[in-house]
Amino acid sequence: MPLKSFTFRNKEKRKQAIEMVYEDDHLLAINKPAGLPVIPDRWNPNAPNLRDLMQTQYYRYTGEVDLQLYIVHRIDSDTSGIVLMAKDAATHRVLNTLFEQNQIRKTYLAVVRGAPAEMEGEIDLPIDKQSSGKNRMKIHKKGKPSQTRYRVAEKFRNFSILEVQPLTGRTHQIRVHLKAVGAPLAIDDKYNEDSRGIYISDLKRKIRKDIIVYEDLPIINRLTLHAWRLEFQLPGSASDILIEAPPTRDFAALQKLLRKWNIEGK
Repeated sequence: MPLKSFTFRNKEKRKQAIEMVYEDDHLLAINKPAGLPVIPDRWNPNAPNLRDLMQTQYYRYTGEVDLQLYIVHRIDSDTSGIVLMAKDAATHRVLNTLFEQNQIRKTYLAVVRGAPAEMEGEIDLPIDKQSSGKNRMKIHKKGKPSQTRYRVAEKFRNFSILEVQPLTGRTHQIRVHLKAVGAPLAIDDKYNEDSRGIYISDLKRKIRKDIIVYEDLPIINRLTLHAWRLEFQLPGSASDILIEAPPTRDFAALQKLLRKWNIEGK
């Protein structure tokens, strides 16, 4: 019997869902909500985090106190989407190796302001740390080689939805590369100066008086990035494993309203 999805209260005491999107004898894939760190926050170790929530749930499910789940990789706290966890140390080692060798094909959905000049392409720009020490990255000729492939899936009046595949694994790679080609994430407090939430008034040219009250409530107010798909092949297997995590509620709401209100020409 598979491990079931469950809810928890975040640090603001709001209910959020942790959705199971794949499980077999050796690994789990979770659709992580935005705002939940994958591992404990060093500044607030008692705040909710995916690792501890999943470990508690796994114990409740199995009744085995010694069974351990292993985090395979991480995504930013403010990013939603797929996180892989291994059920045993051997699988953890195998998956870590696949990630290190870029043998796991990762696809993200990104909502950006504007659009890149080309509808699809590959960004090949080296990335280095900024000297400010504020966990920021930059494009620099002496940085590490970094490649990101993208495709504009949907283009709207003010925004676009991109399918993005990082071919290397640099810190903040997607965020830095998209900014470099003039299409920063719609909300990104590190790499986009216009980083407030997205409101109805940003999408719809004319606001009816009866819905004006909703302008004060953002449709989405976090990093507009979702880890959507992972595809890989385990050693000794003849077929690929394809895992998809549907966009979380806030991201899906933004997609829906972009299609309704932000169409070019309207």
